[in-house]
Amino acid sequence: MSSRSVLRILVLVSTLSLAGCGGPQEEMQAAQATLAAAREAGAESYAPELYGRASELLAQAGNEMKVQEGKFVLMRSHGRTKQLLRQAEAEAAKAKTEAASGKLQARSDAQTAIDAARTALDAALSAVANAPAGKDSRADLALLRGDLEVLKGRLDEAEAAQGSGDYATALERAGKVRQEAEAISADVANALRKVHRS
Repeated sequence: MSSRSVLRILVLVSTLSLAGCGGPQEEMQAAQATLAAAREAGAESYAPELYGRASELLAQAGNEMKVQEGKFVLMRSHGRTKQLLRQAEAEAAKAKTEAASGKLQARSDAQTAIDAARTALDAALSAVANAPAGKDSRADLALLRGDLEVLKGRLDEAEAAQGSGDYATALERAGKVRQEAEAISADVANALRKVHRS
């Protein structure tokens, strides 16, 4: 075998092995890292559509990469895989950004709900404290005071959830406290109207 033939074989082997190393591993790792950062930012909760789309694109890229790796070395083309990975990374970056703004909005909404619940609770406490305690109403007022103490505890739970970043729970609990406190205030007002009519 001549030295030219050996050289040609070495060039061919080198070309084949380089063609086999062309998989977009770095792009895959970058897209995975961006998706992980989006998840850490809360994108699953605050930007679920973008996060889901990014996850789906990443899965499609992984499947496309497997298809290409199953082909003969010279027939592989990772162009589609790289395109999917770029799209996945872009969607994950958008999801991370949207999650950050969604989290700020959720925190604001939860704080607004807590403030409204506190106002409603204070109004109910005042209404019960100022209600005339007659012979017939003492037991009812005692029950309402007990209900208000329970609502104070629930509002504390809402504030604790807010403090730990669980804005959905804070919003839900504060909304219920407000609703129940307003119902107590309405009951006291209705009872007072009945007394004044008599």
